[in-house]
Order: sequence, then C-alpha cells, then structure tokens
Amino acid sequence: MMETTLPRRADVPREQTWAIESVYSSDAAWEEAVRAAAEAVPGLARFHGRLGESASVLLEALRARDQWITTAWRIRLYANMQVKADTADSAAAARLQRAERLRGAIAEALAYIEPELLTLDSARLDALIAASPPLGVYTHAFAVSRRRAAHIAPAAVEAVLAGADPLGAVPYATYKALVNGDLRFSAAHDATGAAHPVAPSTIDALLRSPDRALRRSAWHAYTSEHVAVRNTLAHLLAGAFQRDVFSARARGYASALDAALDAAFLPREVYLTLLESCRRHQPLWHRAWELRRRILGLEHLAPYDLDVPLSVPSSASGSSPSSLTPYGSQGTIPYDEARRIVLAAVAPLGADYSAILRRGLYEERWVDWATNQGKLGGAEQSGVHGTRPFILLTYEGSLISVSALAHELGHAMHAYYTWATQPPIYEGYPDWLSETTSTFHQALVRAYLLREHAADPTTQRAVLAEALAYYERYLFQMPLLAQLEWEGHERLERGQSLDADWLSTRTLELLAEGYGSAVALEDARAGIVWARFPHLYLNFYTYQYSLGMAAANLLADAVAREGAPAAERTIALLRVGASVYPLDALRAAGVDLATPAPVEAAFAALATLLDRLEALGV
Repeated sequence: MMETTLPRRADVPREQTWAIESVYSSDAAWEEAVRAAAEAVPGLARFHGRLGESASVLLEALRARDQWITTAWRIRLYANMQVKADTADSAAAARLQRAERLRGAIAEALAYIEPELLTLDSARLDALIAASPPLGVYTHAFAVSRRRAAHIAPAAVEAVLAGADPLGAVPYATYKALVNGDLRFSAAHDATGAAHPVAPSTIDALLRSPDRALRRSAWHAYTSEHVAVRNTLAHLLAGAFQRDVFSARARGYASALDAALDAAFLPREVYLTLLESCRRHQPLWHRAWELRRRILGLEHLAPYDLDVPLSVPSSASGSSPSSLTPYGSQGTIPYDEARRIVLAAVAPLGADYSAILRRGLYEERWVDWATNQGKLGGAEQSGVHGTRPFILLTYEGSLISVSALAHELGHAMHAYYTWATQPPIYEGYPDWLSETTSTFHQALVRAYLLREHAADPTTQRAVLAEALAYYERYLFQMPLLAQLEWEGHERLERGQSLDADWLSTRTLELLAEGYGSAVALEDARAGIVWARFPHLYLNFYTYQYSLGMAAANLLADAVAREGAPAAERTIALLRVGASVYPLDALRAAGVDLATPAPVEAAFAALATLLDRLEALGV
C-alpha cells in the first residue's frame, strides 16, 4: 500500500478549496437541476421543422439550445469538480456519469438545429435577421456553420453522433480514475532515508527536488506503476484516438488531424510548419541539455534530472544544497506571496483587470490549491458561462508553481471576459487561443520578477531557469508529443494497431533524437512518457501549447514596449471570445500566427535565454 501523509479531502481547509457551492449550493440542488433538465429534454424537439417559420420561432429555438446546453455543462461541471478534487470519491464519479448521459441526451435532442439551419437559403436567413434584430448576434455562428456545411451531417445522423459523444469521454475518464485514484505508488526516499508520498499531485514537486536520490526514487516509483499497467493505458489511448478517427470519418474529413485543425480554425500548414520548425531547432535543445548536464555536474543526465530548476545546483551525491533565495529551488514562496506577485505582474493591464483578478483570488475562491489524497495531478481551469472560472492545482511553493498559478489565471481571465461580454454561443474559442492568453500571464510574471530583482543575480537565475523549464515543456515536450499523436492517429487510419510496444519504442526514438548525447535513456521506463500526459486524450491538444507560447511572447513584448495601447488590444482579444475567427482576433491584437514568424521568434527568444543563463554563470 502507498505510504502517505497527505490529508483527506474532508480535512483540507476551506480557504484552500474552490467555491463549488457557487455552482450548486448542495448535492440536493444539483439533483434538482438534473431532474429539471431531464424533464425538459422531450420538449426540445418542438422547434423541429419550424426554424424557418418565423423570426420569433428561430430566436426562441436558438436561445433554448444555448440555455440547455449551458445547463448541461454546468451540471457536468459540478460533478467533475468533485471528481477532480478527489478521484476516489465514488459518489462523485457516479454523478459525473449521470451528468455525461444527460449532456448527451440534451445534445442529441438539439442536434437537428444546425442541419436544419443549413436548409435555409441566405435570403431567407437574412430576412429573418432583419425581422428580429436580436437574431443578429448569431450572424457569425451562421457563417461558421456554412463554412463547415460539408462536414455537418443530416439531422438524424447528427443526433446519433451527439448521443454517442459521452462515449468518447470514457477513455479519458477511465485514465484519470486509474492513474489518480486506483494506482498505488511506493513512497520515495531522499538521501537521508526519509519517506515522501508519491502521487500525481506530488510527483512534479518531487522531480524538481535538488536531492537526486529523492528524484530518482520518486521517478522509479511513479513510472514503475505506469509500466505495470502499460497495456491497459495503451488500450485507453487507442480508444481515444479511435474516437477521433471515427468522428473525422463520420464528418467527411480526410483525417483526424484535418478535422481537429478545422475545429481550431487553423490551416494544415500551421501545424506542419510548427513541427518542422521544432525539428530544425533541435540543436538549441542539445545546447540546453548540455548546459543542464554541466550545471548538475553529471556525466550524463537521466530522465529524473530534467525538471530540477537550474537556479540552485543539485548535488550528484544526493545531498541538498541550502536555500539561496525564496525564488530558488529550495525556497518556499507562500501562496499569499504568489497571489501578490501575479497581481503585481498584471498591473500593466489596468485597474479593472486587476480588480477582477483580486476578487477571484481573495473573495470568490476561484483557486483550489490544496494538496490532498486522490486529487487530480497537474493544473487546469474549468467553468461554464454563468459560473466563476475555477482553477485546480496543487500549490507547492516553488517558482514553477507560481508560474502555473499565473498560467491558469490567464485562462480564467480569458473565460471571465468572454462570459461577461459574449452570449453562450461564442464561449467556445479554440484551445490554442486559450493557451496564448494563459501563457501571456506567465510572460508578464517573468518580466515583473526580472524588473523587480534586476540587481539580484540569484533571483535573475531562478526566474530565467523557470522560463527555460516552460520553454522545455512548450517547445520541446509538447511538439514531441504532437508528433507521436499524429503518427498514432495515422496508424489507426491505415488499419494498424496502437499498442504499448509501439508507443514506448516510438517515444524513445523521438526522445533520443531530441536529447542528443546529453541524456541517457537506458531504462525502459523512459519510454513510458506517453502514458504520463493526459493531454493526449484531448484530440490534438499538445501542439497548441507551442503556438500559444509563440503568440503570448509577442503580446507580452508589445505590452512592455507600448504600455496601455497593447494592453487594451489584448483585453479586446479576451472579450471577443469566438465571435470572430480566432486568427483574425489575434491579428487585431498584433500577432499573425498564420505565418512562421511567431514560432521563429520564440526559438530566437530561447537562444537569448540560454545566452543569459550562461552569462550569469549558472
């Protein structure tokens, strides 16, 4: 059994948890919402065949669709927040299953609306809009539907696809339940022999420890359990990929990649150019790994040496160096200080922006930052139109953790402004745009700390080392996973299998190419990286971090150079949601992601970052 000193969820202080009661006041209130929604489902068909009848009927139908889809997601949100907080909570898991079924039933009942809208010719639709000005808000949504008309099925087929949609969530839900709830990890031991609990919510902090003995022990404990269930994990991932392939074929796309890029409003060339650029710049990463190897004083790096911050050198013998700075690898930054840093960093965005964020951090409990048994690992933002934005993370006091908080708060502010400005139909902006605005926050925090501690080389090193860690994640790790994801989908499209052997072997090949000679990958556990990233279940999500970082850097640079005008353009970007095409919205903010320039600029910034670290004698 896993040794643990982690508290139970019930024992976590309320102020460290998110305000789930603002979604529904209690489980009983949630049950009442489920009952009302289930009773409403049969009546959702009342507009079938009548959308062109009159402007009032069309407006009523569209508003009913928006209302009930939003309600379905809110019902799911409440249950999912409970599951994320404690994946071992079987009652919450049961609620989430019910919420998924209800969401599918509502989507199925409303699936006729988009195909039926496409049967109305442009003249009739224009006449309906003219007769009812409130319909004008849907003009862009109508244009998007017509743009994708070739991939929208007849109403009966759309209903089947919508009803089956919750099935597509099963692989990811099962993965989370297995890894976060059912796997039991052995404790890790540091150089003194002291035990440390290993869990998805603690592994990142353990792998950042300056104590190499602890890192090695934690990595072995964590990856060994993944290796033990590697075939199960491969089947789950294959199920998620097969879902993507099936959906793409059902809608007439040439491939799952083409379907995902169309949903993201991106040309295929953007994806291909990104991966090509990442491969071309691998020598920069070879330089980065060699720098890390020298700093840590090792003959070769191991996989468990790749996350420790470079601000305070680690001892190869396993002893822990003393703390040099609260921003160094041994320093602890209290959560209150993390909140202060983020608020100070976003000050250039104006008083209104800061006031909203302050309210979320201090009054409305947007953030669940506790550490407890069963809590989902990683960090993420959630919420729906009409709720607060919510953030899940395990705050452990490092500069990386402060940056993660800033990142998720960037997501939260994007959601907040969109929900406050746009109707529900336009809340679904693409993920790469969301990753732009979240990574923008991180860039602001970095710039603030570098300014505030300009005379302190120790803190400068710590901040630059944190920046390098995120460059590694977004411009090395995520593109590597994107390549694996693309090849895995193509295997299924060719009728081949997606098994644990291929996943691990191909992962090792990609890692060996990217690491060069500085990192030793002799242990088979190094190939299990694919099983440690839930992002792979999200249908071509991984590449979007890379695009987001490239765009975010340019937005942050503009704010630093121009001040208020650039800040206003960025906030305008947050407000438009999905009411305009996302590439156009980003161009209005000053970045053209359809060209290679932003990604090339990101790698130029990486080269400068390495220069600065070397100049500081790290």
